[in-house]
Amino acid sequence: MKTILPHKNKRILRTLSGYYGLLQCLHLLTLARAGFILFFQQGTPFPILPPPGGWHPQTMPFLMGLAAVDLVAIITGILFAYQIVIKKEMDWRLGFLSLTIAIASAILFGMGTFPSGAWTAHPASYWIMVGLFIPVIFLAVLVFDAAQ
Repeated sequence: MKTILPHKNKRILRTLSGYYGLLQCLHLLTLARAGFILFFQQGTPFPILPPPGGWHPQTMPFLMGLAAVDLVAIITGILFAYQIVIKKEMDWRLGFLSLTIAIASAILFGMGTFPSGAWTAHPASYWIMVGLFIPVIFLAVLVFDAAQ
């Protein structure tokens, strides 16, 4: 259901959506690089810095599954951002879907990687990711509010 952007918060919504689209484009490039290494160089990459002993082999299927879920959030997120920034209309269901997947994936990512010690070994790397993701939470609040 496409709607004209709500007058209230229109500028903030467009700015945050553009940011989200850019973030998801960078996320896609990161996953593409990891996929290239996985399939063509026979490595088991994970683009995020590992804990001191490396990623446990049992962690890799979790991370690969999370990457597949992220791909859905990336595609829907880029489409959602395009609609808002370029077409100046909003399909709140697409935004709701993308942002719900992205937020759930971020929570699962934290739950799956924090206990490994990777966050302690590389705190700046992980906390920068958290900082980059915070605007997405504000976007989600705006989109969820528009859905009501």
